[in-house]
Amino acid sequence: MARKDRERARKRRAIERARRESGVEAEPREERPSAARRPPSRPRTGGPQRGQGQQLKKLQIGDVDRRGREFKRNMVLHPRTAMFISLAVITAAIVGLFRPRLQWVSYLAFSFGFVVFADSRPTWWQAGVWIAVAAVCALFAVYLFVSQVL
Repeated sequence: MARKDRERARKRRAIERARRESGVEAEPREERPSAARRPPSRPRTGGPQRGQGQQLKKLQIGDVDRRGREFKRNMVLHPRTAMFISLAVITAAIVGLFRPRLQWVSYLAFSFGFVVFADSRPTWWQAGVWIAVAAVCALFAVYLFVSQVL
């Protein structure tokens, strides 16, 4: 067996093992009824395409994510919404970098971004660390805003 084939097989087995451990694995191919099988050239119709349904969902208490972490708290934001908020945070941060008078906007945006990061953490303790960092950034944003106004 060639080295590339061994690497592919090792990766495939690691993916299958991770899916089995997280409870995502469907029944094995041999056990599926023949009506459920399709030729590989035929695209799937309806429903989420290629794992999309499992990757972007709000996790709740007891759910296990792709890395195998068990969530001890519910997520507030949907991951897709969090992604769009993160893009807005990056945009606001870049504006704050190039406009010295608007530097406080950059810090305020980062504080919102850190709260979004906190929502993706599985435990309250880990989320609390990100919320504390967000609070420090928000306080610094207020400090910069007040110092510019006065």
